[in-house]
Amino acid sequence: MKQPYTLLLRLEGPMQSWGYRSRFDYRDTALEPTRSGVIGLICAAMGIARSEDISRFDAIRMGVRVEKEGRPESDYQTAHDVAKASGDGTDTVISRRDYLADASFTVGLQCENLGLLEEIALALRRPVWPLYLGRKAFPLAVPPLSPFDRPRPGTLEDFLGGAPGKRVMLEAPDGERTQDDWPISFAERQFMPRSVHSYVSGGA
Repeated sequence: MKQPYTLLLRLEGPMQSWGYRSRFDYRDTALEPTRSGVIGLICAAMGIARSEDISRFDAIRMGVRVEKEGRPESDYQTAHDVAKASGDGTDTVISRRDYLADASFTVGLQCENLGLLEEIALALRRPVWPLYLGRKAFPLAVPPLSPFDRPRPGTLEDFLGGAPGKRVMLEAPDGERTQDDWPISFAERQFMPRSVHSYVSGGA
C-alpha cells in the first residue's frame, strides 16, 4: 500500500452555501462543505473550465471538521419577466436561497498522489480565478492555505480526529449517510452518491 498524504484547507467566511439538493426556485445548503463544492473551488483555483474532465480528482478522499457551526439563514430574491415553461409570456418568480452564516471548516484532502496535492496547494495559493464559498457572492474571509501549508504524510483520521468535541465527516464505504454530491461533470450537472461517516471527536 502506498503512503497516503493529506492537505488541510481552511474554509471560513461570513456566508457560505453548499447546495446538493437545489431545484428550480429553491437553493438549499448542507451544514458543511460538499465534495462538489470543494472540487469546484479547486477547479477555479487551477483554471479548469466546467466542460473539462475532472476525473483525476476521483483519487482524492475528502473529510471535514467543523471548527465553528454555521447559523442557517435564508433570503428571498424576486426575478421579473422570467419566461414561463409553457412559452406563454413571462412571470415573476420568488426564489428562496439558504446559506450558513459565520461558519468555519477544516477540509482534508487525502491522496496517494503527492504530486496532485502539491499542484492543488500551489493553485490555491495563486488561484487562476476568484475563489468563493459555494456562490460567487460569498468570498473567503481568510486564504484557504498559509504560505507554509503542505501535504503531509498521514490520513484524514490522523489530522481531523484529534480535536475533542468537534463534528467530523469522513468519506467511508460503510458510512451511515449518502449525499449525491460526487461530481462527474459540472457542465452536464452529473453527480453520483458518496458515503459519509460522521462522529464527534472524543465522543461517541
